[in-house]
Amino acid sequence: MKFTSTFQAVMLIQSSSKHGTSSKNGKPKRSLYGRFINDLPDEILIRIFSYFRPVEDELPALAMVCRKWRRLLQTTSQLWRELHIDPTNYSLHHFSMVCCIFRVYGFHVHKLTWYKNAPVYESMFVLIPRLYNLRHLRLPILWTRAVVETLQNLRQLEHVQINGGFALDDDDLDLIAESFPLLKDLSLNACWGITSQGVDNFMSSLPHLESCRIKINSGLPLNDVRSEQAMQEGGRVAQCVSETMHAHLVSVLCLHFVPIEMDELWMVVKKLTCLKKLSISNCEHLHGIRLVSHSLQKFYLFNLWNVLFVSVETPELRHITIDPGLESVEHIKVFAPKLKRAIINGSNVLRTISLQSDKLSYLELSSCELLDMRNLREQLACNKNLVCLRVGCLSQDSLLLDENVIPNLQEFCMLSDFACEAVHLRSPRLRFFHTDADNDLITLNHIYITANHLCKVALIGMPALKTMTVQCVSVDAIELNLCSDDQLQLDSCIIQALGSIGFLRLFDCKVNLLSVSTPVARTVVLYRCSVSDYALQMALHGCPNINHLNLEKCRSITKVSLEAQPLKFLNMFGCRDMHLLQLDCPQLLAINLGQCPPDVKVLLAGVEHELTSLCDRYQIVMPSDNIRWSHDYPPQIYVCG
Repeated sequence: MKFTSTFQAVMLIQSSSKHGTSSKNGKPKRSLYGRFINDLPDEILIRIFSYFRPVEDELPALAMVCRKWRRLLQTTSQLWRELHIDPTNYSLHHFSMVCCIFRVYGFHVHKLTWYKNAPVYESMFVLIPRLYNLRHLRLPILWTRAVVETLQNLRQLEHVQINGGFALDDDDLDLIAESFPLLKDLSLNACWGITSQGVDNFMSSLPHLESCRIKINSGLPLNDVRSEQAMQEGGRVAQCVSETMHAHLVSVLCLHFVPIEMDELWMVVKKLTCLKKLSISNCEHLHGIRLVSHSLQKFYLFNLWNVLFVSVETPELRHITIDPGLESVEHIKVFAPKLKRAIINGSNVLRTISLQSDKLSYLELSSCELLDMRNLREQLACNKNLVCLRVGCLSQDSLLLDENVIPNLQEFCMLSDFACEAVHLRSPRLRFFHTDADNDLITLNHIYITANHLCKVALIGMPALKTMTVQCVSVDAIELNLCSDDQLQLDSCIIQALGSIGFLRLFDCKVNLLSVSTPVARTVVLYRCSVSDYALQMALHGCPNINHLNLEKCRSITKVSLEAQPLKFLNMFGCRDMHLLQLDCPQLLAINLGQCPPDVKVLLAGVEHELTSLCDRYQIVMPSDNIRWSHDYPPQIYVCG
């Protein structure tokens, strides 16, 4: 049970009051609907209230309904334990609701988080000290000494994120340690004004500290004169933390604009024995990366333009991302038996790649125009559990992948920088073949797909495509050139399905040869397609069992001859040049002839009929009508403006 607004809850209690009034002898009458809502046990009401979001659903307003509800709201901590403030779409009364929660129910709140980069207004910030049982705090504000002094009464804090900038120094860290002695989980984010000694003293002053995330120089403004000092000190912070007794507490380390070299990075990572996530960017002294870690699970590299190679050996690694900016990297080697996801941008300089994993299921390769194709095929063949492959620019004009290379592949995606002229894909378990919607693939001319049971083939943004061939046992949906303003010029489109085709839709295509061969096709849609009468006739002969045929706005069609036993819906809307319609479809239910010529001839089982005489037997949209059908099965009707 879920209320969409407090008003509904109020109306519900008022409705209960109407149906349960007192009799003359003072005994309450029984409600027509059984018990009143307030007859429910407190536990049930609390369960109902728990579906409300405190701010967005105006949970405090329920206290105005009755005394019992007010008592439940004031005494039930679980309703207020976690607050997430997202003021993106807040109106004035939402901000008032936040202040009300802080004032009245603040002692119940244990966790307070704010949406990233959202404003924290002073009227709300000054009320945060009222949350004296707060355990977890994350605010997108700059921590200054004034902020620390305002929050220092929150003595129960255990988890906190500190965004320091240049405003926070070592003395302020000491004040934080003194104010929040129970801290267990700490995040130092973009604290550009602190020193390595200050960080060491700070962590030493927190006896309950269990985990620490250190993000050095995140968002550092390079135009600030103090940035050079922050860079130098950032390198010392990383080395100092790794050499102290607190090294095992660091779970996340982000190094940005840090003058660290390969050997120093090796030692830092090796000493951080519980490091789970490592991110490195804009470290110009790095000419190579060689790491060994027994705990690292996530690894990110950005804008390391001097790095020539990457070599990582970590048995626990699950995710690696190498983004644009590694403009010199030629070799990548990753030994990670548990690696599941790899995203690699080769910056068009990468030559070899080695991913040694037993569990790799997701691989994305882009900007790899120099990558050795033999090396790529070997890596794909070695990672037989690969399920999703997303490919951008490669060094070959024709991409050929078969069941020996990708035996378990289920999804194949061509990214916006894909530059091959032809794709030959043969995989027995392939389910999803599609393109990335960002940019057009201007080089792709030919697509050949062979699979068993395809779920969907969705191809858009391919203005140069000439031939497409799909061979499978069955396919749920094929969509070509959807949402495109340009007509696609196809020499041939061949679809062969031994079992069935669920949904076939071509948008704005000029097709010289259309071949659809399947025993059963539920829905076939040719929308604004240019196809000759002969090509259409040959296509329809290949799939005689169609349930819904849609030829909307195919204005090159002049006549249609169709013999299909299961056909129920025929849409010829907007076929303005059509003059003859020959049908032998005993299960036909409806025909849409909207905007067709008024003198179109209709022959049913070889006998010509007037359209008006067919209205008793079928649902007919007359040529003078402006009624369109959707592409669903069965189609939905809507009237054009």
